[in-house]
Amino acid sequence: MKAAFFFALAIFLSGSGISQEKPAKLAEFALKSGDTIVFVGNTFTERAQRYGHIETALELAAGPKVTGLKFRNLGWSGDSVFGDARSYFGAPKEGRDRLDKGINELKPSVVFLTYGTGAAMTPDQSWTLDPAEAPKLGSQDRLSVFKSGYAALIDRIRANAGDGLREVVLVSPPPLENLGAPLPDQTENNQRLAKYRDAIRDLAKEKNARFVDLFGAMGGDDFSGDVAEPPLTDNGIHYGEAGYEKIGQHLVEELGLKMPDGLVDETVQEKVDALRDTVVKKNRTFFHRWRPANETYLFLFRKHEQGNNAKEIPMFDPIVKKQEAKIGELRTAVFEAARKR
Repeated sequence: MKAAFFFALAIFLSGSGISQEKPAKLAEFALKSGDTIVFVGNTFTERAQRYGHIETALELAAGPKVTGLKFRNLGWSGDSVFGDARSYFGAPKEGRDRLDKGINELKPSVVFLTYGTGAAMTPDQSWTLDPAEAPKLGSQDRLSVFKSGYAALIDRIRANAGDGLREVVLVSPPPLENLGAPLPDQTENNQRLAKYRDAIRDLAKEKNARFVDLFGAMGGDDFSGDVAEPPLTDNGIHYGEAGYEKIGQHLVEELGLKMPDGLVDETVQEKVDALRDTVVKKNRTFFHRWRPANETYLFLFRKHEQGNNAKEIPMFDPIVKKQEAKIGELRTAVFEAARKR
């Protein structure tokens, strides 16, 4: 009797989907008024704030009815999914705590994550310096180590962001470029990067996150090994002005968004350039807000020397807010100019 009951129950649960926990189908991507969008990642992400193309593209692709968007870049050069690079003088966990604190304070609606380049280029490293992580790594291959570390990072971001987090977007790193001797050939690195892209795609499905294949969109699957012309990177690895402009365009397309018509007009483009210039200034101001150059003196073990000046750091906030108000005015001007074209 009991066997029959449990057999019937198993059939009911499997048919109803209660026990399978299938990920929900993601709705169309959209930015909403008042959203806080946070970028988290390594050198690729940190450098993006210098150029402003990604943020400007998202501002415009959101559409004229969406207002009050707030973008924050928490990228950190040399960072990995383990967050070790974010620590200063303490244990590697300090780096993870720093990111957790930033996410907790910002309470983002949307988070873009970009990791994988460093791990793909250094297949013999586990990309964590924390002895506490060593037992967890075991004899796994490095790609599995990367994936498990990435999964843990996503869980931490969701926990710290809270219920307001609507979207987690995993962006695969863009491909590397060959710029000719004496710079190295990037063919093998791109082959490994393609495997990391695939792992990131799988992880996005497992964690019910959105995936953007920037590697494929930027031509990584068709990489021939020829010398890039014109180059989009400074050294085959780090993207520059032209590279981030293309990345912004591809990111919008991969998200299913659309840039407003009329941007090719010279007058409209001048307004877009003014918008992007202000975005870059705002990013620079926020960078000094959350990563002051003299943090050791303000907050850490030498704060007895200049700790009294720590009160000045929040004074960046109204400056950032003023620049964001200007960004709102400029994006409105772009939409109006494009509409009149």
